[in-house]
Amino acid sequence: MMHFCMIAFKNLLRNVKRNLATGSAIAFGFCGVLMLGGYANRVQNYLATYTVYVIHTGHLALFAPNGMENFDFKPKNHSLSPQTQAAIENILKSDPNVEFFERQLWGAGLVGNGCVSLPFIAKGIEPETDKKIYSHPMVRRWMPQFAPILKGRELWNYPSSLGGVALSRRLARGLGKTSVHEDFPPGQVVLVDCASPDARQKFGEDANVQFLVGSWEGSINALDGEVVSLFTTGFDETDSSAIMASTEYLQRLYDTNYLGRYAIWLKHPGRLPETRERIRARLSEVGEKVDIYDWDDQRMSPYYFGTVNFLDSLVGFISVVMGVVILFSVLNSTTMTILERSQEIGTYRALGFRRSQVRNLFVLESVWLGLLALLVGAILGVVVIGAINASKIIYYPPGASDGLQLVLILNPIFSLLAALTAMLLTIAGTWVVASSRLRQMPANLLSGVAR
Repeated sequence: MMHFCMIAFKNLLRNVKRNLATGSAIAFGFCGVLMLGGYANRVQNYLATYTVYVIHTGHLALFAPNGMENFDFKPKNHSLSPQTQAAIENILKSDPNVEFFERQLWGAGLVGNGCVSLPFIAKGIEPETDKKIYSHPMVRRWMPQFAPILKGRELWNYPSSLGGVALSRRLARGLGKTSVHEDFPPGQVVLVDCASPDARQKFGEDANVQFLVGSWEGSINALDGEVVSLFTTGFDETDSSAIMASTEYLQRLYDTNYLGRYAIWLKHPGRLPETRERIRARLSEVGEKVDIYDWDDQRMSPYYFGTVNFLDSLVGFISVVMGVVILFSVLNSTTMTILERSQEIGTYRALGFRRSQVRNLFVLESVWLGLLALLVGAILGVVVIGAINASKIIYYPPGASDGLQLVLILNPIFSLLAALTAMLLTIAGTWVVASSRLRQMPANLLSGVAR
């Protein structure tokens, strides 16, 4: 076998230009697939981290029955009561796979500066949970430059008595509140004459805003808030209306002690299905019915779901195209090589070599060619990916409010599968052509009639 391998390797030198062309197709095809896989790997993990951690979706989301569909219309009837909250928290605290969880609430209304009011959508989070997320290993790994706060400091830096809120940047500009709490002396509030020419300027001389909402009891409720930071949601469509506040603050604003949902983060996300069913079963045992959704459910994360499906389709299509290019390159090269070496094949057969032995010789040649080409493609891919990452190219995804740096991160499993697929296509192409030609009679091969 070793002798056959050496003969196969030396045979590569007999058609250098042809083998170089075929090897180049394999190498560049593999390099392209590596780059595409690196892009898809980074985007998928970036979006997964953004979805699970940054926007506080969690690995699991726990709602009251039909809460996901109906909370926005009838929040009081589709929210979690204090009794249910106590049962949920007792179970979550004792579950071995729950890393931490968060009490969440959200709602809409009007926010004003004393003269101008704009609609808002507020999300209530727990500041200490937000602090954990900022330092979480997954965020540090996949979003090392994560910095949604554009000005000011995070909610956890301020006491709950302050009534701190964070405004999305376009909403802040609309209200004229582009400065934050720490820019002013403590307790500074400026009264503005809305009809005065300098009213717009005076809006920005304090960090106070006023919220006006319909409470869950059916009355109108108002509450002051102090702008402690400006942030970006990352998307144009939400950057002009988003507000972040503590869950406690929103409960006061909407005059309720109920919750919208629990976000649950897991120590081992791979055990999500069994953890979900365990939590559901334990809650059912104590008489509490809830709805639990996985983070990647289309209803929970439509942007992630749609983007990942598109990427999977794109990677699959381009990989198929690359595979077809590699296969036809090998078929063409092997056909020409075997036609030129028909008499050599006939000599092998006349000397007593079996068809399988001769076929395996050509297959071994393709194996050597494929291995060398894949090695070159891998080296080229690593170099190109490194150059792209070092170039710090900024691109603008559809709907994003800011540019993202183009970063490619190799996926070892995908890269290995791509290499194996390319090798199998190379071997299969050679096998098919060699098997077809070896059906000829040795006499025809020797005489050259088989050509």
